Parts: sequence; C-alpha cells; structure tokens
Amino acid sequence: MNRTDVAIVINTCPAYFYLLEAHFGLLRRYGAECNWPVYLATECWNKESLVVLCNKYNVKILKLDHADYDFFESRVAAMKLLPSAIQYVLPLQEDFLLERPGLNYDALEHALKVFDEEENVVSIRLMPCPGVPDSHSSYGLWKKMTPVDQLFSYQATLWRKTIYRDYIHRIIDYSNELYPELSSSTKSWNEYAIRTNPAETHIGLTLLKLMNPHAVHLCWPRKSVWANAVYHCPWPYRPTAVVRGTLEPWAEEMIRREGFYLNKNLWL
Repeated sequence: MNRTDVAIVINTCPAYFYLLEAHFGLLRRYGAECNWPVYLATECWNKESLVVLCNKYNVKILKLDHADYDFFESRVAAMKLLPSAIQYVLPLQEDFLLERPGLNYDALEHALKVFDEEENVVSIRLMPCPGVPDSHSSYGLWKKMTPVDQLFSYQATLWRKTIYRDYIHRIIDYSNELYPELSSSTKSWNEYAIRTNPAETHIGLTLLKLMNPHAVHLCWPRKSVWANAVYHCPWPYRPTAVVRGTLEPWAEEMIRREGFYLNKNLWL
C-alpha cells in the first residue's frame, strides 16, 4: 500500500506518551506493508525522547501550538498542518492498538478505490461495531450506514480530510453555542469532548446531516454477534484500551506479551 494521498494521524498529549512505543511498534509489526505516512500531532513536540521514538518508527511530528492542545482543537489543527497532497486521513488514538491478524490490505485498498470513484462517500468506518443490518445497501465490501448507524464515528474511520476537519470544527462551534458556560482550554471543556463525545450524540448526527444531506457514510459489516468479531475487520483492535485515563488490564497484558514495556516515568 504505497498511496501518498492518505495519512494516519495520531493526536496525543504527554499523559499518553507511554503508549506510543506499543502503538507504533504494533502498527509496524502487523501493518508492515502499509506505507501510508504516519503523523503524530502534539503540543509537546520538542521532547527529546519523543523525537527519538518517532525517528525509530518513521513517524513525522506535527508541531501543534499550545493554544491548540484541547481535544477538538488539536484535531482541527493537525488537519491544517498536513501536506496539501493528503486527501484522506485515518485519525487514530494512542489506545487503538493494532492486533493479529493484522491489516486487511485488500479491504483498505478497496476503501480508497470507493473514495476515488464515489464522490458522495465521505467516511468509511473500519471498525465493525456496532453492526448494521444485512439489508443495507452495499458498496462492494462495505455497507451504507443510516444516521442512527453513524454513531461511534471516532473509531478507526477513514475520512476525506477536508470533511473531517470541517466536521470537528462545526462540533466546536455548535457545542459552544449549546454550552456557552464551557470555556476552551479548561478541564470541563475537554471532559465534555472526551466523555460526552458529541460525535456519538444527536449533535454529531445533526451536523453530519446539515453539512451534506447527500453524503454517504460506509462501514465494515460485522461478521457475527460474538465479542471477538471486532477483530474480523480491516483494522483489528479491541476498542477502549484506556478508560477514564487508566489502561485496562487486558491491554497492559497484551502490550507486555507483545514485547513492549510501559514506563510512564520515562515521559514525566
């Protein structure tokens, strides 16, 4: 996979730097044939140990201003810093830990082909949860989502870069109108962004529809109801490795089993 118009973008902050060795290492291990450029966006970009880590895994750093460190604002800023040649983006979080059997390259290539040929398709969710009915329209390997299905939109979704940027920007503006008491660069604003997650509420659904009523959002179909069906998808990972800032025990065990070490003190 040698496309140069698609990029993986991870937004992060120092509290989660300790996960990056495992995140990058697993990506290179189970996605070795994926040559999409990988970018890390952070306001603490000049930390020497971070620069060394990014050089080790061939990750480019997007240097965010301290004014852009908030959850939403950092994502908009990252999109603006990407090279103009990047047309499609896969925004990830540090706890999206790629696992076996690894990437489904054929499915990912097909997703980009759909983007190239179907201008109304604006996002393609790689995570198969929640599932959609088999009766939904198919675009080759993918299923069309209804507005109700479009929840969970932060989870491993390929986007047209400009649509994703504008979508997050509109969430900021709309949220500011709804909740004027929430001020940017405050704990309450970021808790709202992360815990309320307006992209998974009526706010996100309303904005997606208002932006373009004819936009098409696709997803990978869920193969079965059993829990580990989440791994039968183009980007297999188990959702929510970090809950309320704490690494889940299963994730810590998996990271150590894969040969990576968790040393928070290194990043203090």
